[in-house]
Amino acid sequence: EQADIYSRLPCRVVGLPLRGELNPLCDLAAFYRLLALVRAEAIDLIHAHGFKAGLLARPLARLCRLPCLLTVHNDFALARSSLVPGLLFAAERVLSRWTSGYVAVSSWTAEMLRQALKVSDSRVAVIPNGIDPDKLSGAEPLAFPFAEGTYLVGTAARFARQKGLDILLEAAAMLVPDYPALRFVIAGDGPLRPLLQRRADKLGLAGYVHFPGHLDRIPNLLACLDVFVLPSRSEAQGIAVLEAMAAGCPVVATAVGGVPEIVRHGQNGLLVPPEDAVALAEAIRLYLAEPAFARAMAAAARKDVEAYSETNCFEQLREVYTKLLESGRLC
Repeated sequence: EQADIYSRLPCRVVGLPLRGELNPLCDLAAFYRLLALVRAEAIDLIHAHGFKAGLLARPLARLCRLPCLLTVHNDFALARSSLVPGLLFAAERVLSRWTSGYVAVSSWTAEMLRQALKVSDSRVAVIPNGIDPDKLSGAEPLAFPFAEGTYLVGTAARFARQKGLDILLEAAAMLVPDYPALRFVIAGDGPLRPLLQRRADKLGLAGYVHFPGHLDRIPNLLACLDVFVLPSRSEAQGIAVLEAMAAGCPVVATAVGGVPEIVRHGQNGLLVPPEDAVALAEAIRLYLAEPAFARAMAAAARKDVEAYSETNCFEQLREVYTKLLESGRLC
């Protein structure tokens, strides 16, 4: 199925033996395969996504005397945590000298680049991840094992600490005693799934929370929800929020990273502090108590999300490529 998706793209896709973690043998094999490809295809510019790909791309670009862009996604926030003890940033400080420019997916990410790596404004372009709003509206709702009249709150995320799903469970436990028809769907998978399922049981949420696992049909999930929640502890941008907004879901999100650049509190959604289950529960409660307000937030969000269309983002990226190839600079 993945290969079929790639076959429909308007470009050539070449697989590489590249893994998320450091693996000297696989990384070296990927480097030499890329080197052969760049030389055979007369490549003019290299654009890497994420720090791991960037570890290979910058030395390759320098060896081939080519300009190199690096797009920084949410791994920037994760790399700054205690789980990655400085090694990645030490390498990035060296490799940044071989980087023609950075593409940041939010202004927050751009500011982190400036602070942590002392990257000048002239070397950073802010281009958010784009979505196709039309693909996220009008989808057929998924069928879940809930009675008719259920009020459904949900999210889709990797089951990792960064996503704050434990905070959502705590908020759910505060709400269900007052709202018998309230149910929660937490879609996704990851290392914390067993822990979160046990936590839901301990909070008395059996029958109230559904874990459907990984879902490929996110638009169909969003079509079911009365409220979409993003309880993350960190987010570089929050593309899941954009998808929910395009699908017409009222949104509650934590005010972290680049999320406040998308969600304007009380105008197109609600923002709450991270790690605050009480505030998260109260925001959901507001939508429950004020359905007209929820509809107004969803309508405003659907209008605002047009600025994040793939077409707009592709055009911005095209301009960056053109500037870099013509002048060697982003600005």
